[in-house]
Amino acid sequence: MAFEKDINNAQERARKVKLFGHDIHGTLTTNSVIVDIEGNRRYGFWHMDGFADLSLTANDIKVAFLDTTSIDGEGLFRAKELKLDKFYYSIKDKSAKIEELTKEMGISLDEVGFLGCEVSDIPVMRKVGFGVATADARDEVKALAAYITTNPGGRGAMREVCEFILRAMGKWDEWVGKVTKMGYK
Repeated sequence: MAFEKDINNAQERARKVKLFGHDIHGTLTTNSVIVDIEGNRRYGFWHMDGFADLSLTANDIKVAFLDTTSIDGEGLFRAKELKLDKFYYSIKDKSAKIEELTKEMGISLDEVGFLGCEVSDIPVMRKVGFGVATADARDEVKALAAYITTNPGGRGAMREVCEFILRAMGKWDEWVGKVTKMGYK
């Protein structure tokens, strides 16, 4: 099923973002799980997606990891590694958590972006101002998105969204200048 999206509308929505949330599995990781002989689960994170989270926070956009299914600490480790202060695991309701964060930050739902891929993301995608779906997201999620990435989850989707937001805000070129002069860590 093809989904044509209005790029001007997506840019307008992206300009407002003050908080960007995303799931972990299927957005920051591929849908692959490596399990060793002892039953330990391992996930791979795309380095450039981490750069995206760092880039957003460096440009005064809060980032929140919102995961309902984590049974391991790798996502938590990744959030700590990126020095994020908003990471939530085994939450029952992403929408409720987003609403709680908007109240805490004093912002509206129109100022929230969210990257999703699975049907469990539908309730939050319906609420936020800038819903984004990964290229390999379920059709139901894509239908709700203002923007659909060209990259699949765990392979640069978050990096793509970051650049889209910062370009829409007119901050991308300045950010690239800062990174090339001093790095991003």
